[in-house]
Amino acid sequence: MGTRVRPEGMGDFESILEKNTDVKYSDRWHPIMVSDFERELIGGQLQSMNYALRKNIAYALQYLEFLQLEQKEVHLHEIVATHLLKSYIVTAMGIIEGIFHHIVIVNGYNKKSDWEVLGKPIHTNVFRENGNEKKYVISVEQKLTSPVPAQMDFEYLINKVQEKRLVRLSGKAYPYLKKLKRLRNKVHLHIAMTKEETDYNSIEYYDYLLARYILLAILSDEQFNPNPRGAFDFLKLSKEQTRQLAEYLMKEKD
Repeated sequence: MGTRVRPEGMGDFESILEKNTDVKYSDRWHPIMVSDFERELIGGQLQSMNYALRKNIAYALQYLEFLQLEQKEVHLHEIVATHLLKSYIVTAMGIIEGIFHHIVIVNGYNKKSDWEVLGKPIHTNVFRENGNEKKYVISVEQKLTSPVPAQMDFEYLINKVQEKRLVRLSGKAYPYLKKLKRLRNKVHLHIAMTKEETDYNSIEYYDYLLARYILLAILSDEQFNPNPRGAFDFLKLSKEQTRQLAEYLMKEKD
């Protein structure tokens, strides 16, 4: 079967369905190229970002673009739709964490350790005190000749970026960023302990809009010398989405 031009009225998502693979590639929906994203991720302090991280961020941005297409054009069951929003937030926060990890290190604010643990901890015999069983756990550490990098969690990265003003986010944005970080942690399904903490009851459409808004604000930061090519434009909220997010944030403030 030969290729055909996309029929009039066929949506972007419909153009990539398996049954429509005879539609010409140029007429199908396709994401922004990874190389285009990479060219946007080389400005300012992003210039020294390692190859693997830059690639992973570009791949993740492509995935976000596809998730936005799904969210826009596919009428999903509510639970599935919520999980789509969750996937978006998890991926967007992964990108932000990667960028923050890079700029914290580049600016010399990364955690370092002067000590290393030798061997396994030693456990003493159990003894009783005030009716409770207790024991001592002893570890031996050796002083290093020079400090080595220590692991940094996302909370540390957010706090350091805010404290040192490594990006030009408004101070009001950081509590929302930490909320999104907590939602990102829902990738661990076992942390939900109550009905209110389940994904379906704790993830909202507005969280998705907020993740898009903050991610674009970070990627467009002047310190990264953003390129005017517009590869990140797909993250921009529509006027209606901007209004919805503003109303939501106002209610949250009250």
